[in-house]
Amino acid sequence: MKSKTRNTVIGLWIAAALIGFFGIAGTLDRTFIGLDTSAFLAGEPIQTFMRGIGFELEFSLAGLFWSIVSALAVALVTFFVVRRTVRSQVGATDPSRRSFLTGAASGAGAGLVALVAAGGSAAARALFGYGNPGTGWAKVGGEIFAPVEKTHPEYPQHWKDSRVRAHRRLGRTGWKVSDIVTGSGPIQGEKGEAVIRKCLERGINYVDTSPDYSAHGSEDAVGRAIKGRRDDVFLATKFCRASGHLGPGTPVAEYMEAVEGSLARLGTDRVDLIHIHSCDEIDRLMDPNVHEAFDRLKEQGKARFLGFSSHTPNLVNVSDRAIESGRFDVMMLAYHHGIWPELGRVIERARREQDMGVVAMKTLKGAKHEGLENFQEHAEAYTQAALKWTLSNPDVSCAVISFTEFQHVDEYLYASGAKLEAKDVAVLEEYDRQIIGSYCAPHCGSCLGSCPERLPIHDVLRYRMYYEDYGWQSEGLRRYAALGQDASVCASCSAPCVGSCPVGISIQERMTGAHELLRLAT
Repeated sequence: MKSKTRNTVIGLWIAAALIGFFGIAGTLDRTFIGLDTSAFLAGEPIQTFMRGIGFELEFSLAGLFWSIVSALAVALVTFFVVRRTVRSQVGATDPSRRSFLTGAASGAGAGLVALVAAGGSAAARALFGYGNPGTGWAKVGGEIFAPVEKTHPEYPQHWKDSRVRAHRRLGRTGWKVSDIVTGSGPIQGEKGEAVIRKCLERGINYVDTSPDYSAHGSEDAVGRAIKGRRDDVFLATKFCRASGHLGPGTPVAEYMEAVEGSLARLGTDRVDLIHIHSCDEIDRLMDPNVHEAFDRLKEQGKARFLGFSSHTPNLVNVSDRAIESGRFDVMMLAYHHGIWPELGRVIERARREQDMGVVAMKTLKGAKHEGLENFQEHAEAYTQAALKWTLSNPDVSCAVISFTEFQHVDEYLYASGAKLEAKDVAVLEEYDRQIIGSYCAPHCGSCLGSCPERLPIHDVLRYRMYYEDYGWQSEGLRRYAALGQDASVCASCSAPCVGSCPVGISIQERMTGAHELLRLAT
């Protein structure tokens, strides 16, 4: 091979490796995160085509499609450039058929190596973490797909065919809702739709969703699931977009447009409840624009009730202000065994003063029972015990929990209408003993003022919980990436947060570990 050709080929191989490493690897990363089809160019048509040729998909293949197409494009460009170079040099001395064959063979060989270089360097970065501020998906994938018990492995016979057995009044909305209702945070696609349908068949009549759940995937699935039975369902969504919450000062028109988008995805002309979502600020709670937008939507018959949701350190202040305002029909709060005693007062006040509906969320307190080896003798009873504890408060209208597997319908509804017993309390107490030092209470915030970087420690540890304990790896990764900050600084910090946690969490250790798990998406 002449030096000019050799230099051209080597240059093309280096370019292929760089394109794979800095370009294609990013698309692979986004694929492994599990982003919705909307995150990729022509994602939905690609997904539709794959289904059309017989693939039953619960995740998007668009990212993988474009990674392969990109690598093939690099190989094809290499083929044509090398073929032309070789033919021009050989043809100068032998313009015969030999020139054509030599050029084609050389181009094909160089293209094949370029394909390997592009694909290999992309895999090295995305899968094995080389040159990437992360551990790589090969290692993390082993953790994701390891035999972690996301649901009880034995699926006891007595759970099967469980149904809603009790209803409660959702405050001044007047609705009689099932005592256990379904959230839909991580669901999407055909499976998500089928799970919601099964919930409805078993008597659940309240569905909670949001535009930022699974990047619109949740609303899409819920909309398909409630088709034909909309009047039987109390439907709740949020004032936000797929990219996140709408902040104070958002124009009225944009608030309304966001809800119009939800209505289109849900396939309905109205929602029963709109929450100001994950609210930690009085300014956002009482933003005049959001209240004007809601009033207009209500006048147009597109929304009936206003609520807010909160699981943040400022929850009590936000809740008290919401109660005082008299504007809110429903509150959705993180509420579970062993949480702040003050929340009982907040809930009682909301019902007594404003007859607000109270929806309890985060009811499984981190769902860490799934990975506690020494807790397995109690694992079957934990979800029911936790739900029964939440519902033992008569001021709670319902407990919302995300149903992501068909088994959850049987497992969770087994607690519907059941009384909290001494054996349930014993299970919860044992659970608390085993998670000491690892569970970050959602409303605490005692550590936040001690962080010199002003990191949202509670959010980072919550996203780690999503990843490790809930089995919501893609959601944990996505939300961590969206923070705009990361916990990499914790490794070298002097850790003034040490000792600030009232339950003894080793904050620096947990934050560093969270970054190791979640930084793949940043």
